[in-house]
Amino acid sequence: MRIASSLSLAPLILLTTLNACKGQQKQAEEDGEKEYKYYADWAIDQEYLERGCNGGYDCIRSIDKPDFISIKEVDFIGDDDLVVGLKIGDEVRCYPHAILDWHEIVNDHIGKTDFAINYCPLTGSAMAWDRHVDGMLTDFGVSGWLFNSNVIPYDRETGSHWSQMKQECVNGQFYKQKATSYPVLETSWVTWKKLYPNSKILSTNTGFSRHYGEYPYDTYRENEDVFFPTEHDPDSLHPKMRVYGVIDGDDAVCYRYDHFSHGPAIFQDTVFGIPVIVVGSDPDNFMAVFADERNGKPLQARVIKDALPAIFEDASGNRYDLFGYCISGPDAGSRLEVLNGFAAYWFAWVAFYPQTTLR
Repeated sequence: MRIASSLSLAPLILLTTLNACKGQQKQAEEDGEKEYKYYADWAIDQEYLERGCNGGYDCIRSIDKPDFISIKEVDFIGDDDLVVGLKIGDEVRCYPHAILDWHEIVNDHIGKTDFAINYCPLTGSAMAWDRHVDGMLTDFGVSGWLFNSNVIPYDRETGSHWSQMKQECVNGQFYKQKATSYPVLETSWVTWKKLYPNSKILSTNTGFSRHYGEYPYDTYRENEDVFFPTEHDPDSLHPKMRVYGVIDGDDAVCYRYDHFSHGPAIFQDTVFGIPVIVVGSDPDNFMAVFADERNGKPLQARVIKDALPAIFEDASGNRYDLFGYCISGPDAGSRLEVLNGFAAYWFAWVAFYPQTTLR
C-alpha cells in the first residue's frame, strides 16, 4: 500500500491541504450560522486525524433536499456502477455512487423514518444512520476531517464528530455514543434494476453543479494508493479489494465476494456467537448476512431462481429479499435479523479493525 503524494492527485480530486492545523477542531459556518461548543477530547488517535478538504464544515456539500426519479428516467449511471439501496416498509430508494462520490451525505426520510445515507469514497463504505440522536432530530454533514482516510460526519445540532466506520461519536456532546444504523444494500446498477424496477432513484437535481458522469478521484478505485496514513496497514491483499464485513464492537468478520463466483449462493457460519447465513453473488455484486433463525429454528435457507426480488426461501416456504424482508409465505411482512454490515476496501477494514477475520 502506498501513501499518495499530494502532487500525484488528479485535478478533479476534491481533497486538499494535508497539513491543515489539527487544533482547528471547530469552525463557524458561513453567513452567521451556528457555532458549536469546543470539545478537546477525541476517542481516536489524533495522529491519524487529517483535514480532507478546505473550508471546515460542509467543505463537501451534503444533499439535504433529495429529488427522486424513476429508473427509466436515469441516464447517468453505467450498468457496472455501484448504488446504495434502502428499504423502509414498502418504500425502496436508491442512491448512486455517481452522486455520492460528490456529496457523501444525503439527509432523507421515508414517512416518519429520518435517516442519513453516508458514503466515503476513500474507503468505499456506505451506510444509513438514524438522524435521531438522544431524541434530537439532526442533519449530518461533512466535517472536513478524516480518520484512517475515512470520512468523519458531524451532526448539525451539536457539532459532534462521528467516525463513519467506527459508527461512533469520537468528539463532542455525544462522545463514544454509537450511531444507529439501518441495513443497506450495495450492488451494481444492472442488478438493482432487476431487483427493484419500481424503486425511486436519487436524481442529479441536487441544487449543485457537478460532473455526475465523471468519477472525481481518477484511478483511485483500482490503484494501491491511499491518500492519508492509517493506523494499520493491510497484508498482501490488494488494499482496494472490496469485501463485505459485519461488526460487533471492536470486532469484524469479513467475506470475499469471489467466494460467490458462480452466482447467488448461501453458506452458513457463526459470527460473534450467532449462527448466520451469508447470501452473496460476485457476478451480481451483492452480499448480506442474516441470523439463521426463524421462530426459534434454523432457516434451512436455499437460493431460488426467477422470483425477484426474492433471492432465497426457508424450510417453511417463506421467501426473502436482500433486505431480509419476507415478501411471501406464511410469515409475509416479517423480517429476518440483519447483522450490522457493509462493504469497504480491505485496507479500511484492517485500519479500523486490525484483528479482522477474513473468510
